[in-house]
Amino acid sequence: MLSSSVWKPFPRYMAEPEVEDLDEDVTPSEHDLIVRYTIIGIFVILTTAALHLTQAITLPITAGVIFGLVLGPAVDWMVRRNVPQHLAAAIVVLLFLGVIASAIMVLAVPMAGWSDKAPAMMTALQTKLAGVFAIMDQAKAALGSLMGKSGAELSISQGNPLIDIAMSSSTVAGGMLVFVATVYFWLATRRHLKARALRFCLGRGARKSAGAFFQEIETRVARYFGLVTLINLGMGLITMTIAWLAGLPFPIFWGALAFVLNYLAFIGPMIVTIMLFAGALIDAPFVLAAIWPAAAYFVINLIEGNAVTPVFVGNRLTVSPFLVFIGFIFWLWLWGPVGAVLSTPILLVAMVAQEEFARYRAAQADEQAEAKPA
Repeated sequence: MLSSSVWKPFPRYMAEPEVEDLDEDVTPSEHDLIVRYTIIGIFVILTTAALHLTQAITLPITAGVIFGLVLGPAVDWMVRRNVPQHLAAAIVVLLFLGVIASAIMVLAVPMAGWSDKAPAMMTALQTKLAGVFAIMDQAKAALGSLMGKSGAELSISQGNPLIDIAMSSSTVAGGMLVFVATVYFWLATRRHLKARALRFCLGRGARKSAGAFFQEIETRVARYFGLVTLINLGMGLITMTIAWLAGLPFPIFWGALAFVLNYLAFIGPMIVTIMLFAGALIDAPFVLAAIWPAAAYFVINLIEGNAVTPVFVGNRLTVSPFLVFIGFIFWLWLWGPVGAVLSTPILLVAMVAQEEFARYRAAQADEQAEAKPA
């Protein structure tokens, strides 16, 4: 039974307050606020369009700056031991490229082996899940009839595929070159860039706030990637063990796949789960026998995402799941999988900027309050 003290009439039937002056104009403060948010909205739209149109350049540059923030502490460690900054940056970049090249060499054979098994995986899925696919086809046909679409649709690919492959390969190679160059020059000159950026700040308080902003960005992004990499490495080892227990060939491939795709929030673990199920389905006598590797990985990933990562990452690096999801979807749409990997670091940078700006405004307000005569 509802208490009469909390009962309120439906808002539709509430009397509207009388307006004394219908000709009252918008106040200057309200007008300035409307103009300010309008300009911000236009700026965001134009920036998004510019990032999409210049993706071939802005994507590798942004990725290079993010990885430069991650590798910055290693360069600082070498500089403190009297190694020239340019030489330290070159050594760190070469070591970074060496690790990537070594991983590719180790995984070349497993990747080739599983690429050969791809047709068998598709055949197993079509054979052993024929009933599920039949239900999906019926649902798709029913949905198409409701939407007024015919069942047969043509897909025509125009152009020479060899030319398309050559153009895409050259774009990737150019992007990798820009990425590596950005990482090196950022590591080699970031101190000078920071000093020059601080010179543009007028006032001691602005320079102090900007310096804290740069320092906090490097600390948070480096710590985030370091902890997430260790957690993903653990997930890779666990996935490799699951694949070995399930009798899947090349367990190291599954470990590397889980390690890399775990950087992709939401989508990466789903891809690994589906691929584990498809890989186990090739030699499994029945469907239920192929479920347990994918189910084990999925449960462990849930524990990792909801219990392990929040504990190790900590409150300062913990972001609202809603913001993480929105940022992930936005950057995945804008820049693809690489943008999805960079979404959380970019969100961290935006959060640090907002915090430092709020701290700077609070400090300015305190100074103005102290300057006023009593």
